[in-house]
Amino acid sequence: MRRPRGPVELGALVVCALAGGGLLAGLALSQAGREEALPTTGPLAPITVSRPNVPVIGGGIPVDIDPMTHREDLSLLLAPLPGTHRYAMTVANISNLGAIDAFQWYPPTGVRVLELTGSTRGHCNLTGLKGYGGNQFPTVVLYPNIFCTGLGLKAPSCTCLGDGGVVTISFVTDKDYGGGSGEIRMRAATLAFKPVPTYLAPGSTP
Repeated sequence: MRRPRGPVELGALVVCALAGGGLLAGLALSQAGREEALPTTGPLAPITVSRPNVPVIGGGIPVDIDPMTHREDLSLLLAPLPGTHRYAMTVANISNLGAIDAFQWYPPTGVRVLELTGSTRGHCNLTGLKGYGGNQFPTVVLYPNIFCTGLGLKAPSCTCLGDGGVVTISFVTDKDYGGGSGEIRMRAATLAFKPVPTYLAPGSTP
């Protein structure tokens, strides 16, 4: 006949059971840890995005990364002013989007804008790449271009009429302007609720 288990034997069984449970729990946690560590090769490798090449347009570096996206939103007319290397640039809204609030103009290659002398509306300033040469030339601006904001150039009544808002900007260059209109890009616009027509029916008024 088998005798009852004593306190010592029962205690040993409890310790063994607890040790076995701890071992199983440890194995489970270890297995779970192995499942969470995903591989980093093959199709599960991290995605990397290379930095795009920023093109140079009209002697300047544009805000756009893609220079092929081009819209005919603005017309531009350049005229000489009295004085040495002084010019006026008249920009008109010919867009079908609505009112144009900001644009950026890059002069032709080889022409450097030295100073802005006036603007009939909005706020215009010279911008470009600053800090050329590190701390030695912190105020030097490479590829200076004209950036205008707060213009509010009204939309034309019809793109066929060219009667949109106009701004004239005067500036000084480092040499005689040899021709070319440079590159102008719309930067901000207020969309019109009523679409701007592109043609007028006979006998109609805008």
